[in-house]
Amino acid sequence: MIFQFIFFLLFIPVLFSDTTYRVVGMGTACVDFLVPVNEEFLIQHVPGLKGSCHVCTTEFVDHLIEASQRPSKKAPGGSAANTIRGLAKLGERCAFYTHIGADSVGEFFAKSLQDCGIVGLLKVIPGYSTGRIVCMITPDGQRTLQAAFSPPPDAFFLHSDHLKNVQWMHFESYQFLCEDTIEKGMDLAKKAGAKISLDLSSYNIVLQFKDRLSHLIPLYVDVLFANEDETMAFTGLSPEEGCLKLQEICPIAVVKIGEKGCLIGHEGKILALPAFPAQLVDTTGAGDLFASGFLYGILNGFPLEACGRLGNRLGGSIVEVVGAELPEERWADIYKFLKEDTTCSPNKGV
Repeated sequence: MIFQFIFFLLFIPVLFSDTTYRVVGMGTACVDFLVPVNEEFLIQHVPGLKGSCHVCTTEFVDHLIEASQRPSKKAPGGSAANTIRGLAKLGERCAFYTHIGADSVGEFFAKSLQDCGIVGLLKVIPGYSTGRIVCMITPDGQRTLQAAFSPPPDAFFLHSDHLKNVQWMHFESYQFLCEDTIEKGMDLAKKAGAKISLDLSSYNIVLQFKDRLSHLIPLYVDVLFANEDETMAFTGLSPEEGCLKLQEICPIAVVKIGEKGCLIGHEGKILALPAFPAQLVDTTGAGDLFASGFLYGILNGFPLEACGRLGNRLGGSIVEVVGAELPEERWADIYKFLKEDTTCSPNKGV
């Protein structure tokens, strides 16, 4: 009953207004369980490379949390959802497409959207377990992920009416695990006249779905986000050369290079922007919040330099806290930065 009530509440703005939001995200609903661990724990308990993300079972997530013998912190997560939350905090009117289970994790995720003023285009699936990720954070601030989520039993209830007056739609590549949902979403967005951004999300996903990515990116994507590992997995090249290669198939390609900042590829040129100084605590959400800042700049007509600077500023802020949520006092710093940074002014030529 509670989930039917949440579902109805979240859909009220959609039913009665087609101008409620101008940005839509689509991705997997996840809740992060943040656990501090040491290097030995990763070696003994976790398959794959440090810093990677692997899909596993809910039981394995629970096992890792228990085996760590450390208290975990629960926080709303999901790559695209983190980006949309960041955009909402920056003042954009946003909605988010996803599916959740009729469970406490899904309820927690739905409330996290409401708390940010985001319209939840949610489908509640009885018997489905809402996605959860154990984020194991080592003393050097790196996070290694084991994610428990599976494709839904049917497709999203995508509808063109949800995209009226939407200017931008943001996707994560984890959606490739959900059959052809991402293709349907991108096609609807383009037909509605919206621009599209895509985060490559994980080098594992890139390797698994490289052929589909190679087909879809030139057809639909206007801004592509990738980190160094994802760039290597997709192009086989260094960040600089890879960024040039990616911008050949996408109008704007952004390669995030951590403490070195970012590279922006556009019209055959590369713009390199340094990172802001930061005290690294946890890298969870760094790329997602970078995308929030960058897309906010694009949506508001900032030059590419300003888009990258705002992305770097948000990415630098989030690595100084545990999890992918910035405290209110840090958002105050971001708002001050936006007001005072001289590059953050409209430039409709971009």
